Amino acid sequence: MKHLCMSLLVILLVSAGSTPARAAPDDETPKQKADRTPAETPKKEDKVEEPEKKPSGPVDADKLKQQLLATAAAGKLTDDLIDLFKTYALARAKQKLAKDVPADFWTWVEAKPTIREGLLVALHPEYSPHVVKSLEALREKFGEKVDTHPHLALAFAVVFGRAGDASPWAAALGYLRKDRKAPTMEQSFRYYLKYEKSMKFSLTQTPWPLLAYVADNETPLPERLWVLNTFRRAGKGVYYKVPYDWDLLKGNPDIGNRPRTLANIRKYGGVCVDRAYFASRVYKSLGVPSMSVSGAGRRGGHAWVAWVIPGEKSYELYDEGRFDMDRYYTGTTWDPLSRKNVLDRDVQLLSAALSTSYKRYLNACIGCHVYEMLEGDKRKGKTGLLKDSVEMNPFVARPWRLLADACVEGIATKEEGEKLFDSIFKALAPYPDLTFEVLAKVLSPRLQVEGEPDKEEIDSNSRVLNRAFQLYEKAKRPDLAVKLCLLQGSYFEAVDRKMSALKLYATASEKYAREHYGFREVFDRVLVMLSGQKNLKRRLAFCEVMIKEVPKQRSAFDKKLNQLNPSYVYVVRAYIRALYAAGKDSLAERWEKKIEPKDR
Repeated sequence: MKHLCMSLLVILLVSAGSTPARAAPDDETPKQKADRTPAETPKKEDKVEEPEKKPSGPVDADKLKQQLLATAAAGKLTDDLIDLFKTYALARAKQKLAKDVPADFWTWVEAKPTIREGLLVALHPEYSPHVVKSLEALREKFGEKVDTHPHLALAFAVVFGRAGDASPWAAALGYLRKDRKAPTMEQSFRYYLKYEKSMKFSLTQTPWPLLAYVADNETPLPERLWVLNTFRRAGKGVYYKVPYDWDLLKGNPDIGNRPRTLANIRKYGGVCVDRAYFASRVYKSLGVPSMSVSGAGRRGGHAWVAWVIPGEKSYELYDEGRFDMDRYYTGTTWDPLSRKNVLDRDVQLLSAALSTSYKRYLNACIGCHVYEMLEGDKRKGKTGLLKDSVEMNPFVARPWRLLADACVEGIATKEEGEKLFDSIFKALAPYPDLTFEVLAKVLSPRLQVEGEPDKEEIDSNSRVLNRAFQLYEKAKRPDLAVKLCLLQGSYFEAVDRKMSALKLYATASEKYAREHYGFREVFDRVLVMLSGQKNLKRRLAFCEVMIKEVPKQRSAFDKKLNQLNPSYVYVVRAYIRALYAAGKDSLAERWEKKIEPKDR
């Protein structure tokens, strides 16, 4: 490998890291962990004080907004500013939603600190009537049970409310049919109250952003009872309770036309996506925040299950069915709060934020809300709101993203961007995905170079990029390293260091030839830089080296099916094009035959 790498560079130049979700423990259940962990017990700082008595009478939301923005002009997330936002948000909610809920609803909200704090953060800025209607429906139906289970009620109200008139079950529509109907919000809420003692997670202390991954359970009630009778534990092994149905791959599933109930899936089997669905719904029915996750790996697409366990000092994301050998670096899952697909790493970061402090999580969100209320240039000099939010709780992703956007928009200075690099590398080393997202945004304006590039700035940016490379290597995240290579190469091209870019792309092509992620992109960058007749010899030589580096087959599974590695075929096709361009038609034809599809 080393010899090939050196030879490749000679050919091209002479003529011119996350903490991943943990595997599940064998014996300890989430309930057992919860019984011995402080993660479920609110910290002293998290206890919300009873509301102060304020003068009665209507409060003008517009005047409060002006007062709020005037206070925010200092660019500091102070306790006074946080309290002022809550006062404003409550007044705005009362104003906008006056016709959607009875007046005593707001009296009740003000008297219930946990409900009030969470609801106001969740409502802003849309102030959806569906959310308050959902919460009022639960209050009307279950009365004091909502008072004793405020986080569970908030989770249901936000999940169902943000869905609006759409289905709250967007992630599971393929499993819902006429013979398998989801319960209503009220029916599902009642289930968790009735069988609370059988739940493996606290329904009273777990923060509502995590319980959202319980509230989004569309499993029919009879199937949930089957889960309670079948699974006494919620630990390792649920994913593998579903036998793998190889006939399904041939279009003849063992389950046939039977309803896709949890019991039938377990009995007749399925493929990875069925296993992930089954396991996540078992966990949800046991009160455990969980999700079905899908991603691409060495052998293509796959699905696995992830769920949250309260550790000694934190909530931790575990998974099962995520085969390390196939290198599934990230996966996507449906987020019932934002109602879009997010990375499983985002859920992991959310768990860390809530572990740090629920109260500080809310306050960091408030800092972002206030900053976003400022418009255009009025945000200049106010990024301190975001920096204070980061300091409040460094694992809340939103302020980091807004700071990165501020760098892109010119609201934050280059110096602030460089300090942002330093801060995020220190705070989020175990969560490298967000570090790359921020890094890419902050560097994006610097790719637009006008005039003579500044050498000192180039060297400074290169040091930052090299530091990021070290972080991703340590985190064992070659997928991020490839992304970073593409970013750094683009930067080198922008500052007219094209040979440095070519060397970087060529080295990365060889280094990551066995990776499923990003290889083709860096390979293509080399081809583009070696395009044209004058570079034909070097392009041919590059392809010849890469054909030896990229494996013909990705795994024993490919060999068994006599399948070629798509990346290998991709490289060979590039080589064939170069051969034809060089007038070596007979050799090109021989290579074409080597990659022709065969009867398998």
